[in-house]
Amino acid sequence: MVDPRVYLVTGDTARRPLVDVVSAAVAGGVTLVQLREKDATRDELATSYARLRDALAGTGVPIVVNDDIETAAEVAACGIHVGPDDVSPEAARRRLGENAVIGWSVHDRAQLHDTAQVRASDYLAASPVWPTMTKPNTTEPFGLDGVAALRRAMPASLPLVAIGGIDANNAGDVVGAGADGVAVVSAICSAADPERAARELRSAVDDAIERRGTPVRGA
Repeated sequence: MVDPRVYLVTGDTARRPLVDVVSAAVAGGVTLVQLREKDATRDELATSYARLRDALAGTGVPIVVNDDIETAAEVAACGIHVGPDDVSPEAARRRLGENAVIGWSVHDRAQLHDTAQVRASDYLAASPVWPTMTKPNTTEPFGLDGVAALRRAMPASLPLVAIGGIDANNAGDVVGAGADGVAVVSAICSAADPERAARELRSAVDDAIERRGTPVRGA
């Protein structure tokens, strides 16, 4: 089980130590962390993962690795997040085991036709909901209607995370459309106070879940 409510994907921390930013964000209410360092070597990624794991020990917040199945296996990561052009969720499950957290980015609703990959995933991520400078070369944004349509087409018990252009001001709208949580990069990593930013996101998500009246899938 994974709690997807506030999902931090690491990015530019404005020269602040990554561990400090992530630790503050978790203190503010982040429930899941993805280590995403596209330009890092495998050794650098492994070192970053070890530092984050030590810093978050005892919090219960899982840390997954973005894309890199070899590093995820090497550091015995909690799991991995992959996209449609990366190693498949099914292959990641075989490599990392039944207890690993496996997330899959959905860029097109047609991906749901691959039921083996959906079954191998612990959550799906609608990507992107809105345009974002963090990932400029993305597919057509889903928008709120697209998030709602994806939610209806998915297995009822599988959590849906939304990413792309999300902050505390619109997180509630995304949850109202059917997402179980929001994934953010700059909304926390670029914030002057990452703990406060995370707390505001968590409050917006929790309030929207309460208004919706249905529980968070996966939590």
